[in-house]
Amino acid sequence: MTRTHSLLAFIFTLVLSGLAAAQAIGPDTVFVAVTVNGPKKVAAPGLKAENFQITEDGVEQKIIAFSPADGPWDINILLANSALLPGRADRTSNAIRDAVDTFQKTSHPMSKIKIDELHFGSDAMYAAIDRNLVDLQKTTNPRRGLIVITDGFDSPGGDAANGLVEYSRKLNIPIWFLYTRTQGPDPTAQVGARGANYSLTGGESLTVVAEQTGGAIYFVDALHQLEAQCKDLANELRNKYVLGFNSTNDKKDDKWRKLKLKFTAPAGQKLDTSMKGKYFVPKPLK
Repeated sequence: MTRTHSLLAFIFTLVLSGLAAAQAIGPDTVFVAVTVNGPKKVAAPGLKAENFQITEDGVEQKIIAFSPADGPWDINILLANSALLPGRADRTSNAIRDAVDTFQKTSHPMSKIKIDELHFGSDAMYAAIDRNLVDLQKTTNPRRGLIVITDGFDSPGGDAANGLVEYSRKLNIPIWFLYTRTQGPDPTAQVGARGANYSLTGGESLTVVAEQTGGAIYFVDALHQLEAQCKDLANELRNKYVLGFNSTNDKKDDKWRKLKLKFTAPAGQKLDTSMKGKYFVPKPLK
């Protein structure tokens, strides 16, 4: 699906829902993706805008845009994994490529998915993340995100991880990190509480990046867990509703704003919801 078609499909949804004319949507419109699951993470289609209420810093916001679950996404997948060897059919390389293939097959059939594979030995993961975020900013589709599959082999100089924290918070683009298990313990790794078989170069900063953008960070075994995690993530994206509002606070002040969701489930249904808890409003560029 082209970017224009993605936008037209989204606007068409707005017209059908009768919430607002397309002219109400502008560059300052805040889009929030909300995951809704039934028991055992079963999808919950058919919800309406009136089932959702959003507050920003305690002030209710009028939902002017509503897109139902199971819409097409624009997704970039960055493969930055030292075990992924070009042209090789070893178990780990096959497992990583099979996981990506499963994600594509499980995703909405009209989703636009790009694969960016770094070669073994590259130390340019952060530059590649930046490149993909720039690319995703070009799309008009509010359903957009970046998936990074890595084993933490990148060791850039300087303060790249914290630089990504500062940069990514200004974008409304969720980032999911899938850290895969390394071949063996690394006593110098920043392992935290997750065990020495995961190398976490800049791991704490990347956890912040994932959480503040509305993404997540997962720690998985490449051979036995990665494919299932990719399938679960694809299904989660299909279970997301997208809400849009124009904030009642028009200040551009480089500050975080807290978001809260009040959800009213249809009678007789037990549903769980989740969304990111804040978003950042940067100052205008001079």
